[in-house]
Amino acid sequence: MKDSELIELIKKGDERAFEKFFKEHYIGLVAFANKYLHDIDKAESITQEIFVLLWEKKQKYQIQSIKAYLFSAVRNRCNNELKRIQYEQKYRSKINPESQIEYLNYSDSTVLGKINSIIDTLPEQRKKIFKLNRIDGLKYKEIANKLNISPKTVENQMGKALKYLRLNLSELKKQVYQIML
Repeated sequence: MKDSELIELIKKGDERAFEKFFKEHYIGLVAFANKYLHDIDKAESITQEIFVLLWEKKQKYQIQSIKAYLFSAVRNRCNNELKRIQYEQKYRSKINPESQIEYLNYSDSTVLGKINSIIDTLPEQRKKIFKLNRIDGLKYKEIANKLNISPKTVENQMGKALKYLRLNLSELKKQVYQIML
């Protein structure tokens, strides 16, 4: 089946078509992202985010070439991640030793506590899936087998968990950057 046919089925909400499309393109996109980031975990995370967005906004897209779209989206996310890393490194290098100690103490105790408390507010199943992936290091398929759910459900729940964490951690990030300056 051609990508264009799969996309039409995906627009109609066909989960099997999406899963087939995902399986056909996932590894290539992760490898592409990894060439930019040199970090397989971040490459997987970015690729998964792109697929989650594709699924969530499936009816809004008017894409001529889905492959070109996916590779562009992954490349743009990778570039954004690299800029974020450069920005973070730039400001860390400007920290004077006294505020660096304050920053490290803040990040060690407060940040981890706040992150854990935000994770604890996730719905139970989503929290379990998130911890199995990010703390225990299980792959989506392993989590699906362990919890007796579909890999697509794991993928959707991880996308929602990451979106929720990004939203709720943005205020914490601002606080940490204020300490650094």
